Amino acid sequence: MNTSLKKSEIYPYIHQITLPLPGKKPGPVNCYLFIGDKITLLDTGTSRHGPQLIKALETLGVKTGDIDQVVLTHGHIDHYGAAQALLEHAGSRPPVVISHDGDRYWIEKTAKNTRKQGARFMKLAGLPRPYRIAMRILDRVFSRMAQHCMVDKTVSDGDELLLGSYPARVISTPGHSRGSICFWLPGEKILFSGDTVLPHITPNAFVMLDDNQIPERISQEEYYHSLSILESLHPEIVFPGHGDLIESLQEVLNMYRQGYRSRDRAILDIIKENEFTVYEIARLLFPNLEKGKRKILEIYLAVSEVFTHLQVLEKKKKVTWQIRRKRLIVRSS
Repeated sequence: MNTSLKKSEIYPYIHQITLPLPGKKPGPVNCYLFIGDKITLLDTGTSRHGPQLIKALETLGVKTGDIDQVVLTHGHIDHYGAAQALLEHAGSRPPVVISHDGDRYWIEKTAKNTRKQGARFMKLAGLPRPYRIAMRILDRVFSRMAQHCMVDKTVSDGDELLLGSYPARVISTPGHSRGSICFWLPGEKILFSGDTVLPHITPNAFVMLDDNQIPERISQEEYYHSLSILESLHPEIVFPGHGDLIESLQEVLNMYRQGYRSRDRAILDIIKENEFTVYEIARLLFPNLEKGKRKILEIYLAVSEVFTHLQVLEKKKKVTWQIRRKRLIVRSS
């Protein structure tokens, strides 16, 4: 085995393939190849880097037609985007595509419905009209970074899968997305966390859009619960969807919790003497939002994060809100 292959082997018969992703955060995408009884690829990167992924597989001696299953941790474009390219390249023996049912819609279809929900939410959050138009353009740019593909099989919490030759248990971890899942290898005490746990940033518990005037599911609350489940496993190693491996999950979770508490306090400080839209709170909370090409993306992430904090604070009766002229107006309780 040559040096590059040895370097990619993060555990016996498990290889990490890292693919580029624009921007500093969250950084390049980690995909994982399990060699064994059931050759498995965990996540795929974006469609833009499909050829690079295929070349990396071939370097490891694996053709796309050799792969038995492509397993997706969640339905974001940097994790499922190249799956269809793999299916097409595999030809007559395409792998089985597996995901959680909660994210199947995002992986399989052009989300025209969710675009309407997103536009309505951004208006509710108080984004100025030029930013809402730019957001629609950004959405179309992102849609080119993924090819939708059919999901052959869905899994639920507690299901068992064979990854290579490793028995793995599906851990349902909604919060970052509706259908985020992690994979627990109990014999090895190893966790593959997707984007539920990252070593260098706190994953965004994205607003879970629906057809209600104000989205009902509290994604941040679900995310807290998911973290508690992972914490109870006491993994010795966590292999994340971005960044380096984690050897102390507890340290990372402590960092997350401290960050969330700090952000709650900062939001309450902002609104203690006045009322604001979600967008206005986001601009005050993040005064140095990145400029240039990523500005619109950064604004979306900030607004989503602030709203999910407000959902938790509203449930705790620390803030109140009401809709005026199709804008959500927030004030301290």
